[in-house]
Amino acid sequence: MATYTKEKDVETTQEDDSQAREALREVFGNTARWSVEFKGFTADVIINISGNEESGTTTVKGPKEIEHTFQGEKHKEFLDENMASIAMHRGPRSFEESDGKYKLSFMDDGSHPQGRAISMGGDGMSSFYRIKGGRIQQINRKTPRMSFTINVEESVKNAEGKFLTHKYTVYYFNPENGSIKDVESYTDNYTRVGSFDLPEYRRIINAENGTVEAAFMKLSNHKVL
Repeated sequence: MATYTKEKDVETTQEDDSQAREALREVFGNTARWSVEFKGFTADVIINISGNEESGTTTVKGPKEIEHTFQGEKHKEFLDENMASIAMHRGPRSFEESDGKYKLSFMDDGSHPQGRAISMGGDGMSSFYRIKGGRIQQINRKTPRMSFTINVEESVKNAEGKFLTHKYTVYYFNPENGSIKDVESYTDNYTRVGSFDLPEYRRIINAENGTVEAAFMKLSNHKVL
């Protein structure tokens, strides 16, 4: 997924809805994350970008603590960006430290096929989620450079019954006119090592400027630090 700079939180007149807050708190609690005891992992990695393949190793301790042995610029960028995203989303954090910081309220009655919309007032990106079945089904955000929608298509449950996203698609839009810039389709698999769910495989199919490209990274020989 393309990286973006988080906008500063802003003042909001949106009222906080306790029912929306508790609904999103439940969804947050249903999502699989590494515990605070997690110190990182090492793994062997194969990265293939449109047929150009390179093998190496990586050490991941957090979103900003990633080391690897890759030499190709595209391969380094692919690993850094995707591993940082995985580490950020799987990393330990509380509801109050993340979505719970904002003013939360329902936007509709929940009849939408992807669930009931919850607005996050004050986050600076006009963000709103759609939740259904105890899971976030859609994420919407806007930045000055782009806006995007993430549709979660398939999830799996880990040993504790928490959700791990298996398949999702990201739609990027031009902020000026709302037209589609590009589309990325993700497939993620995880492997259980001890009490942690670690990334085993990620494939991305990207459609942009009239072309479709594919890339994947495959991890093996995981060792928890």
